Amino acid sequence: ARQRLRALSSRPHAEDLDRVSVAPMMDYTDRSFRALFRLLSKRATLYTEMIAANALVDDDGQMRHAPGGRVERSFLEHDDDDSDGTNTVVQLGGASPIQLRAAATVATRYGYAACNLNCGCPSDRVAGAGRFGAALMRSPALVGECCAALTDAFDDVSVKCRLGVVDTAADLKALDYERVYSDLAAFVDATHAAAGVRTFVVHARVAVLSGLTPDKNRKVPPVRPDLVARLVADFPDLRIVYNGEVGSVDDACDRLYGSTCAAPWGVMVGRDACRRPWHWASVDSTFFGADENDPAPHRAAVLEAYAAYADAEETRWCSEESADRVRLGKGHPRNRLLKPVLNLFAGDPGCTHFKRLLSDTGRDKAVPIGDVLRRAAAEAVPETVLFRAPSRPEPPLAAAPGGRRGRPSPVVAGSAHYPGARLEEASSATS
Repeated sequence: ARQRLRALSSRPHAEDLDRVSVAPMMDYTDRSFRALFRLLSKRATLYTEMIAANALVDDDGQMRHAPGGRVERSFLEHDDDDSDGTNTVVQLGGASPIQLRAAATVATRYGYAACNLNCGCPSDRVAGAGRFGAALMRSPALVGECCAALTDAFDDVSVKCRLGVVDTAADLKALDYERVYSDLAAFVDATHAAAGVRTFVVHARVAVLSGLTPDKNRKVPPVRPDLVARLVADFPDLRIVYNGEVGSVDDACDRLYGSTCAAPWGVMVGRDACRRPWHWASVDSTFFGADENDPAPHRAAVLEAYAAYADAEETRWCSEESADRVRLGKGHPRNRLLKPVLNLFAGDPGCTHFKRLLSDTGRDKAVPIGDVLRRAAAEAVPETVLFRAPSRPEPPLAAAPGGRRGRPSPVVAGSAHYPGARLEEASSATS
């Protein structure tokens, strides 16, 4: 079984991992959202919501739930097709190497491509009372131990972090960013040395550990992409992924190919992928050389595929739950299944009417959820919108000889401008 799980890491698109990714976001990037987004992109890397290690195992690393049972699956199940290789990463949160090792071992049963340690969440519940998340950036030795524990289960372990941490928002006023960068570089260096971690996803802001909500923590601290660029230049053999204020496919292109600075390995988008998921339907054609209509020719096809998925999920829930729970609707997955689709037509005619119909008609559990989706789209959304192909931005910028910049299209693995070229060249030089 362990050999089979290891073999999953040798998937066809292994070189694509983290090149373009969707950030782990609590209450957003659940299984239903990832199922929808996978209909828009086969090649983007998707992250689970952060799963606290202590939700899966106790302090001694003993499992809290039946192996493969409903509760365990509610945390870890995902819908990537293992036969084509998965580009989904499980993110774990915790500060106990014992718990993290055990939780990661449980996660290996679900065929994830990699495991990521959360060192960036600034919420009071996580970084405060929980003493993990962003608080771990002050304990690089412990992060190294935690990552070493994760490597006992996963070959590919990464870290998601901030530029650094401060105690309160008042500390931002006189913040010495040279010191921030020095501490960040030391954190990356120590974690790599202790556990061999090669991938660091860096949100280009510091985290404020008290006094700010998670939402304010994404807005109040200034974004500093220049510090991430310095990290890329100083650690050319590591995979540094940029995160922060990536609001469009064009933004992603510019971060990867439009700067005169060293290009990061990849780019991670956050809330924009949830606010307007269809905008990101051009990821595979823009960054990976896929046909322009692959995998999503138009939203009518996406909606039909997602409706079939949602019907199957509801049917499974009803078959697994007790008759009383089904009758009362307790824990019914309908709201969870409808939420990712609400913004599928964001910015287009019919969007508001579509959402209103889902809200009104979705309450009737006697009507299959697939029919709710189909009827709402047919009534609210013009066919010109339903059957419109994804809009593709200008091809990504890439450095041309002599430092000038052109727009080759597409930029794919094996290209001289593909971010992986640096690592491939370095590997060849040392082998």
